[in-house]
Amino acid sequence: MPLQVRKPYESFRKKLFHLLEPGSSPTGLSFFIDVLIAAVILINITSLIINTLPNLPTGIRQVLNWVEFYSVVFFSFEVILRWWVHVEHPKAKNYRFPRLYFFLTPFAVIDILAIAPFYLILFTHLNLKYLFLLRLFRLLKLVRYFKSLQLIGRVFATKSNELLISLFFTLTLLVSISFLIYYVEGPHQPDVFGSVPDAMWWGIVTLTTVGYGDVVPITVAGKILGGCIALLGVGLFALPAGILASGFSTELEKMTQEEAAKRNEAADTIQNKEWKYCPHCGKSIKDATH
Repeated sequence: MPLQVRKPYESFRKKLFHLLEPGSSPTGLSFFIDVLIAAVILINITSLIINTLPNLPTGIRQVLNWVEFYSVVFFSFEVILRWWVHVEHPKAKNYRFPRLYFFLTPFAVIDILAIAPFYLILFTHLNLKYLFLLRLFRLLKLVRYFKSLQLIGRVFATKSNELLISLFFTLTLLVSISFLIYYVEGPHQPDVFGSVPDAMWWGIVTLTTVGYGDVVPITVAGKILGGCIALLGVGLFALPAGILASGFSTELEKMTQEEAAKRNEAADTIQNKEWKYCPHCGKSIKDATH
């Protein structure tokens, strides 16, 4: 069977795919690209924050607008390149149209949502003010380049069942106490406890032990109920924290084991290379004769 020779542009595409893959190399051009993209994201987010300040000098605001423009051009070019090289992804062979599948990947969705407001306003000429909130998706782009952020994602993924159970229990308790306080305080304070949805605000504030004080029970039964709920809230919201702490501990241990395995593998490789050739004559051990 004749060997398949890759075309020049295909070889270039494969190299570019590896260059764009975050963390593919701790040094060299790939590392520089990772740092460059992360720096552009941070600069862009900083400019967005500064641009919200009132009474900015016109010159500074123009500079910030240019930063936004060139950042969008940069991010758009990045998306196009990632779309083009996606056929080199190891999982691409599992799909008939890998480049179409690219737009369904989580990071591609984040990339597109991050630049969408700019193009919507540019081509529709509408003042889509609240769509600019989508630019916050650029922060999520940093997940590609920081292991600590990837660690958070893995923890939430591995502990999703426990967190969902905790969330279900919290919502059940919230609905229950909202009904109770509605029946206890509703007749006395119909303006703030006149319905269960109104009472839910008090339930959330009390369960989280924030205690804004804008809505408080005035009856003896309501105060006793509020005290019990506040005590329950202290333990209730410690539950997800404990789940996440356990998840972080497990993932950090895995990372430590993986790094140790890589170091051992590298040491074995070096040792094999050292013993591959005879230290006296320089020949291969198999060919060396003494």
